[in-house]
Amino acid sequence: MRLVHSQPRRTGFWRSSGLVGASAGWLLIGTASAQAVREAPTAVRPSATTLPASVVLVRGTSTTALGLTPCLPGRGTDHPVGPGQTHESLDTVPWESLRAGDTVRLFHREAPYRGKFLLAGQGTAAAPIRVCGVRGPNGERPVLDGSGATTRAALGPLYSSTPLYSHVHQDRSVIAIKPLSTQGWTAYPRHLQIDGLKITRGHPSYRYRTAAGVERAYAPFGACIWVERGQHITIVDNEITDCQMAVFSKSTDDGDFAVTRNLRIAGNRFAGHGIAGSWHEHSTYTQSVGTVLEFNDYGPLRSGALGNAIKDRSAGTVVRYNRIEEGAHAIDLVEAEDFPATALALPAYRSTHVYGNQIVKTGDTGSVIHYGGDHFGSVPGAGWGEPLFRRGTLHFWHNTLLLRGSQAWVFQISTTDERVEAWNNAIHFAPTVAQRSLRMGQEVAAPWVGGGVLNLGVNWISDGWQDSGPWHRVGGTLSGQYQVLGGPAQPFDAVSMQPLAGSALVDRAAVAPAAVAGHPLQWQLDASRRPVPRPVRGVGRDLGAVER
Repeated sequence: MRLVHSQPRRTGFWRSSGLVGASAGWLLIGTASAQAVREAPTAVRPSATTLPASVVLVRGTSTTALGLTPCLPGRGTDHPVGPGQTHESLDTVPWESLRAGDTVRLFHREAPYRGKFLLAGQGTAAAPIRVCGVRGPNGERPVLDGSGATTRAALGPLYSSTPLYSHVHQDRSVIAIKPLSTQGWTAYPRHLQIDGLKITRGHPSYRYRTAAGVERAYAPFGACIWVERGQHITIVDNEITDCQMAVFSKSTDDGDFAVTRNLRIAGNRFAGHGIAGSWHEHSTYTQSVGTVLEFNDYGPLRSGALGNAIKDRSAGTVVRYNRIEEGAHAIDLVEAEDFPATALALPAYRSTHVYGNQIVKTGDTGSVIHYGGDHFGSVPGAGWGEPLFRRGTLHFWHNTLLLRGSQAWVFQISTTDERVEAWNNAIHFAPTVAQRSLRMGQEVAAPWVGGGVLNLGVNWISDGWQDSGPWHRVGGTLSGQYQVLGGPAQPFDAVSMQPLAGSALVDRAAVAPAAVAGHPLQWQLDASRRPVPRPVRGVGRDLGAVER
């Protein structure tokens, strides 16, 4: 059973992410919130002549959630790719010279595109650089296949001027987002969008051909989309499968240019990622300022993989309206390993929001939520471990959890410097779960105390729950038990997560506290896992992620 691992520090090699993308005319308004859409300049809002503000496309479905418009030319140069188009293959697209407003449109064809590329351009809010898929007659996405893929020859020395490091960058990605080697140390990509594609097979079991024509295998630690650095990056409405990770992003303390900011990962389908026997690779792994993960469908990792569905080391993280299945942790929120000076200086590092998610998990592999940090055994004042932990508040509300297996833990809160405020959730333990614990302990060094602080508001939790196991009691505190509702039977549908008629979830939600006033509960996923507006029926909201 994997609880939490002490991983060796690997400076300069880990994660980052964050995002708010914006676009004009034909593109996605990649905003991180409804407020951001309302406050966006008129030039970047959908217009009546393009697409009504109330209608967008997500996985081929009309919805108001993402603001995604059809894959059409933008304000700059159009680069159509496919049968009968300007470009027959990806290696003739001038990836290295894309500019603000340029669009690369991949048209669906029967055969996959076998190409790898690098995005380094600098778009603007009004004229982002977009790579998008034009669907086939039956809604088929164009496929970008990393197995047997070829890298454009001109990109080789632009990944890095050193052949060794050029191979390193090519080995670990199908799509890389990073500055060109010729741009200088402080350059960074910005206002980029990738949408409407199926991206697959960037795993060590597959091989590709480098820009120099050398056949190589993918590296174990890598991702279908690797964000080395970048700001205002939007990854939306893609299907990403069978890679080491779907999306990885990174930040360092070298300067603002090296911090990934405003990364939005929305409306994607992830499945089959990870490395068998390894806990270092996850479905998504992000480290940035302003990460928003919303409306995504996280399927299980690869068989035998030990990673998490979501791993995040960001400041200002928002995880909302996702469907998440399995993982060692469904959501792992830990310290900013590679940009601690930047993160620790930001109030947003101390406040994380997780709401409106549907989570299905086997409890035996670890806790559902881990919050705080995962490198322990440090001393006060050190530059690693406990001094870098989040030491703030996880706001956890209106989530629905279905837990299976023989034992399950909901929260693993690293130290008593971390606090979880949990309310309006629905947490059901299947009948097979004999040990039903809300908290799991974590090994930490003195003077820190593991276990954390868990404050419960109104929640529905299956009968038979306990704070922690009788043989594994944890430190810290649990409060608010008197507000918990419960019962023996599952009060929601296992497929749609919708409350059952007459269940204790209906109309029982408490009013949200002022601390989350900037995060109104506006959406939910339907039975097909598509985002739809969340209504308010009856005399109040229902508990959990879905309104009846």
